[in-house]
Amino acid sequence: MPEPLRHAVVAGLIDQQTKTWDPHILSDLFEPEDVDRIVKMPVSPDYEDTWYWHNDPNGRYTVKNAYRRLMGEFNHTMGDFDKWVTLWKMKVPPKWKTFLWRAVCDILPTTTNLIIKRVDVDPTCMLCGLTHENVMHSLVLCDYSRAVWNILGLPIMNIISSSFLNWLMTAMDMLTGEQVRRLMGVLYYLWMARNEAVWDHAVRRPETVLRRAAAGKASYTAVHACTIQPPSDGALAAVGMRMKCHFDAGFNPATGQATYGAVLLDHDGMFRAAANGKLPGCFSPLMVEALACKEVLSWLKDRNEVEVDILTDCLVLKNAVRSIATPNLSYVGIVVEQCRVAINSFNYCSLSFITRTLNLHAHTLARLAYDQDHSMYWDLIPPNSIVQFLI
Repeated sequence: MPEPLRHAVVAGLIDQQTKTWDPHILSDLFEPEDVDRIVKMPVSPDYEDTWYWHNDPNGRYTVKNAYRRLMGEFNHTMGDFDKWVTLWKMKVPPKWKTFLWRAVCDILPTTTNLIIKRVDVDPTCMLCGLTHENVMHSLVLCDYSRAVWNILGLPIMNIISSSFLNWLMTAMDMLTGEQVRRLMGVLYYLWMARNEAVWDHAVRRPETVLRRAAAGKASYTAVHACTIQPPSDGALAAVGMRMKCHFDAGFNPATGQATYGAVLLDHDGMFRAAANGKLPGCFSPLMVEALACKEVLSWLKDRNEVEVDILTDCLVLKNAVRSIATPNLSYVGIVVEQCRVAINSFNYCSLSFITRTLNLHAHTLARLAYDQDHSMYWDLIPPNSIVQFLI
């Protein structure tokens, strides 16, 4: 460490006039590869220094996140289960779907799984007291579960399998949609009955499980059968008359190169303007999306747009900008806060999520910007590269 720099701080590397990194000082003090890393960090002279957790998008430390960092991500092999799309689309209570996901992944706290986690428990099933409890036994093979299935009368008792995953796939292939919904409800309340036996030392009659499953399904159906009043014509007109701006970002992780693309449409979906260009080097896709949002908001401001709906295919960014309850402590949080300030400067501005297929014109412009030397703008006449998406 050179003596004159022993007490130097980061602020000394920033040009106080432009509020950006001073390239001359950086190149004098650091190796070229370190200069490249430094310039990817956004300059934030208005923010106080603070610690943040590098492995969380919001920069916040949690015990769960730290455990994953130390032990590695949980990558459970789903085997050959190919019914996820069917399962998630079922019109049943969400807690039933979540329960079945846990059962298929074998992460329910059965006695077998608890012993694997070194929990000191009696491995015997609390309902039958005959054998060790795993997911297949608890939900299908236990004498109590068999009694419930026999009363239900679905043609599933002849399925031969030692794996709950394979048993469930076979059952879903055999049954109708309505029968699968009944099956899901019974499986959920069988597990509830098992928990009552463990914690309350009470075993309900098998008929009770079926009644609870039927009542849960009926309640869910009744709630979701209620008609929803459509918005008034005035509300629809107010929403429909605003401009809509699609934007997307491009990112090359190998080089840190970042780009953006934006397309502005009127309330009839007709082309009004477009822009694309390069962004400062970045170190994460989310940072690129945030910088693209900031750039697009600045572009719209320069065009004197006062009411606009901003559309992105990055759900994480949308949630970050709209989540003001939990401050973002990371570098991304600085740019997200700048986006919030810019959004509030419009008479009206909303940020909404759309799928990638509805954002292909902005995505195309972002990709094309890799080969450009400078930003490009189009007014009234769309670029040839996105004409196909506007027809």
